[in-house]
Amino acid sequence: MKLTRFLAISSLLVLASLSLAQTLNIGDKAPKLNVTDWVKGKKQTFGNGKLTVVEFWATWCGPCKVSIPHLTEMAHKYKGKVNFVGVSISESKPEDYKTKVPAFVKEYGEKMDYNVATEGPNKFMSTNWMKAAGEGGIPTAFLVDKNGKIAWIGHPMDGLDKAIDSVLSGKANLTAMRAERAKAKMGEMEQQKAMQKLQAKMEPVMKALQAKKFQDAADEVDKIIASDAAMKPMVSQYKLIAMVQGNLPGLDSYLNELGNEDFAKDPMMLNQIVWTVVEMDFKLSSEAYGAAAKLGEKMMSMDPKNAMNMDTYALALWRSGDKAKALETQKMAVSLAGADKNIPAETVQEMKDRLKQFGG
Repeated sequence: MKLTRFLAISSLLVLASLSLAQTLNIGDKAPKLNVTDWVKGKKQTFGNGKLTVVEFWATWCGPCKVSIPHLTEMAHKYKGKVNFVGVSISESKPEDYKTKVPAFVKEYGEKMDYNVATEGPNKFMSTNWMKAAGEGGIPTAFLVDKNGKIAWIGHPMDGLDKAIDSVLSGKANLTAMRAERAKAKMGEMEQQKAMQKLQAKMEPVMKALQAKKFQDAADEVDKIIASDAAMKPMVSQYKLIAMVQGNLPGLDSYLNELGNEDFAKDPMMLNQIVWTVVEMDFKLSSEAYGAAAKLGEKMMSMDPKNAMNMDTYALALWRSGDKAKALETQKMAVSLAGADKNIPAETVQEMKDRLKQFGG
């Protein structure tokens, strides 16, 4: 299944290294655009009277693919006022910058309608932009103002447009924005510490899962929760994985239990729970699939127009035996996904393939 449906389970235990000793921050002069090749568009420079967005991505990065149409929309919206540059970094092999990146850009065509460049062998862009700013994940965007100073740093689909509007209107306060980012980074450091603590506790669980000792894995999760109830939102998914893959008894009851948790009031979390149960055909009990379908119904009541969630719900219905409703729901999911520019074409095709499987 596509990587962008939800955060991978293992991502709870994998965090980018964060540094408080950043050498590049909001208000600082932007480093040079020292790239190897301009794959699309033309060479860009700072201080030309326009704002510039420098966005870092890679051909293998699922979230980057999701953000590309959004960047294109902004490039069109702010044409003449803001230049957009996508810089490919962290490709799997050195030769990918000469082969995969140009092929990727050509394939995306008008969906990637802005300037695109590639990282050089000296890793100047990765080192002097991403590493210097303490950013470890992609996609990450930097907004450079007319004076060549960094005005904003973050995920391109999480506040970039507002930052652009603020800078263009002259209302941006770089000092306040710098302080706000510092606060956010401190929060990330605290989160990293919590994840390191969790990782130590999770080691027996992960070993049991790898050894396919599913009951042992489920029992170890119960021990963690018994010692610290606050850990439940972070570890319950691992017990679910163990129960699904091991086809352990009581799965339907556990699903009902999860559905009553506060963290399950989030439709994204419900999507993750349901998808864990229905993605693979583990030949689970009708009671388990029925419980998953009920959670899917709850999920859709919270966010009724979400195509990705609807796709999950349709598969839950199919596994539970409600073929007619599954077909009807999948048709709606495909229709909504086709109209959503943020959903990659390969994901839409996957939904269409599932619709055919359902008889549509």
